[in-house]
Amino acid sequence: MSIPRFEKVPLVEVADIEHKPGFGDSAQSPMSPQFQKLHEHDMRLSQKIKRRIRVLRFVSRLISTTLSAYMVGSMVYALSQYFTTRNRTLNGDGHPWAPNTVLWPTYMVLAIATVTMMMNLITLCFYCCGVDAANKSNRIMGYLGYVVVGVHAVVWAVTTGLFKMANVGNDLWGFSCGSEADAIQTQVQSFLNFNDLCMVQTGTWVVTIIETVSYFLLLIIYIYAARRALHKRQLKKANQQILSQGF
Repeated sequence: MSIPRFEKVPLVEVADIEHKPGFGDSAQSPMSPQFQKLHEHDMRLSQKIKRRIRVLRFVSRLISTTLSAYMVGSMVYALSQYFTTRNRTLNGDGHPWAPNTVLWPTYMVLAIATVTMMMNLITLCFYCCGVDAANKSNRIMGYLGYVVVGVHAVVWAVTTGLFKMANVGNDLWGFSCGSEADAIQTQVQSFLNFNDLCMVQTGTWVVTIIETVSYFLLLIIYIYAARRALHKRQLKKANQQILSQGF
């Protein structure tokens, strides 16, 4: 019985395969210098955009916190002035405020500003704890973060409109800026300044407009960040397909 003979097959070095024509020479090959250069450029651009988005988010939250704090302070000031002076008498039986004074517009702005301020403070605390903490909070929020920002923008837009519509003369803002307050200012100047109250509450209404605009801008930033994340996923998928074709 004869023993079968096997021909020797020469070993081929991996380096010889890698340098064969048509392998790794294409610009789409992950081993080509062109591909590596494009990949590095995309990574640098991605990191640059990521830093800009992070800075814009931090600045927008900081501005919103400052505006909310102003609104909380101004509304608390207006309410405290009302409750500490509403029982004062003028010329026997008169009072410095309108009968059945409407307070819900002031409470509305105070409540929404307080919630906004607290939420922004929590977000700023994450940023102060470092980039990783901020990124973790964004991942935890996920798409809920977009909904929260959108809801805030709409809520502030409605609040701005309602606060202005309620200014009919029997609310704190309307009465403070009205002719009745001017008529009795000399009688109440020792304990109440309607001019200051008018300026503070008018400033609050202007701030609500700024807050509304800032949240719509923040929503645009979130949409831009979402498009960037989608682009990264598409780019990663394309790279994986190129790798599978190259090997």
